[in-house]
Amino acid sequence: MKVLVIDGHPLMRSAIKREIKDHKPQARVTLMAQLEQAQGAIENQFFDLIIVEIGIPGGSMHTIREMRAIARGSKILVYSSMSEATYALPSVSSGAHGFLSKDASGDELRIAMDMVLDSKTYFSKAIQESLLSQVIANVDASDHNPLQMLTSRERLVVHLLLEGNKIRAIAEMLALKESTVSTFKANVFKKLQVSNLVALSEKMEMLR
Repeated sequence: MKVLVIDGHPLMRSAIKREIKDHKPQARVTLMAQLEQAQGAIENQFFDLIIVEIGIPGGSMHTIREMRAIARGSKILVYSSMSEATYALPSVSSGAHGFLSKDASGDELRIAMDMVLDSKTYFSKAIQESLLSQVIANVDASDHNPLQMLTSRERLVVHLLLEGNKIRAIAEMLALKESTVSTFKANVFKKLQVSNLVALSEKMEMLR
């Protein structure tokens, strides 16, 4: 079995490799720190399992979709320090076969690997309970990317804010009151759980 581990931290790469080798001694594990390098490797050889940290430079939901397209049947497990509540469902929706938080134990990593390799989808118990709650509440569980919560006008305000426009300028462009634009901005920050424009930009980039 061939496993590719993509993570920006050398100690974390080594720790993941130890867990894999302890669990599956015959596994051949390749370690890489950069997505561009890893995508080249995926194009040139087959890996049974790809374990990736989406929080590394260049990582996003788009990265997972690209990886899935070129991986030729490889299983993809996102093993990340990014917020599980925010990124688990979008990751799987984008093509990953499972999401595991780095706060989880080594035993959980082994369980996640086994499930993903067995063509099953891995979610933590917390995410499973969240999905069940949505079903019980008759909420469409497919609408799980936070960006889908934004209205078209909120998306436009976000775009203009990230271009460097101030509230007053946006109000003039859209023929709105400044207080209305401020309300759109506040709603976006609340929905995406961010507190400043830098965090907003990072989250928008990650979730696209």
